[in-house]
Amino acid sequence: MKQAEAEFERQSELASRQVASKQALDNATANRDSARARLKQAEVDTAQAALNLGYTEVKAPFDGIVTARRVSLGELVGANGPTQLATIVQTAPIYVNFTINEQEVLNIRADMRRLGITAAELKQYPIEVGLQTDEGYPYRGTLDYVSPTIDRATGTLAVRAILPNREQVLVPGNFVRVRVGAADEHDSLLVPDAALGTDQGGRYLLVLDKNNVVEQHKVAIGPKVGDLRVVESGLTADDRVVVAGILRAIPGQKVDPQLETVAATPATAAGGK
Repeated sequence: MKQAEAEFERQSELASRQVASKQALDNATANRDSARARLKQAEVDTAQAALNLGYTEVKAPFDGIVTARRVSLGELVGANGPTQLATIVQTAPIYVNFTINEQEVLNIRADMRRLGITAAELKQYPIEVGLQTDEGYPYRGTLDYVSPTIDRATGTLAVRAILPNREQVLVPGNFVRVRVGAADEHDSLLVPDAALGTDQGGRYLLVLDKNNVVEQHKVAIGPKVGDLRVVESGLTADDRVVVAGILRAIPGQKVDPQLETVAATPATAAGGK
């Protein structure tokens, strides 16, 4: 290429001084153009060779564990379309997909407003996970993705959590129990979820006054903890709540109560995978 360029420059100089013939200049020009064309073709061939070389290496987009290979050495791949060679499984961190109902969505949004959590900070909202054989929820992570819409068919919101899973106890495909934790810890009043009633005015509890007369108290509820429900407002620690025989307890009537203490049981919350 350089030789052809140099010869063209020389013939051009000679032609300008009318020393070289026009035929010599034409030949030098043709040789130069032919050399340029060969250079372009060589660059294309080099790029194609680099592309072909790239096909000889398979690079994973993330770290993980490779499953058993699906093809053997020497087999033709990609003849009639892409060939799956193996599957890469990411285990650390690991994602947990689950759904939450609309009431829980409202509770989380209420927590966000109360604690001043922005949408960007929502990813720090704590998530607790437990396997079917675990007691409680020993594995902790945070929210990673929240669907922008609620599924009209199920009334649920698709959510994804991310957990470090450093010890790789959780395995892709596991069914787990998920609990959406509160963003902070504080004392709350808890009542059996079955004790709550609903009417056009919202949720309510049946409470006994000092004369054992049934009263209906409108309440605002929070998240569920096992079989119990957090009561945000409308109830005090000294109130006696009707938890049994609710259908026979009529507001304004006097009853003969029997005191009972209810303990929380481990929450099963949402099931995820």
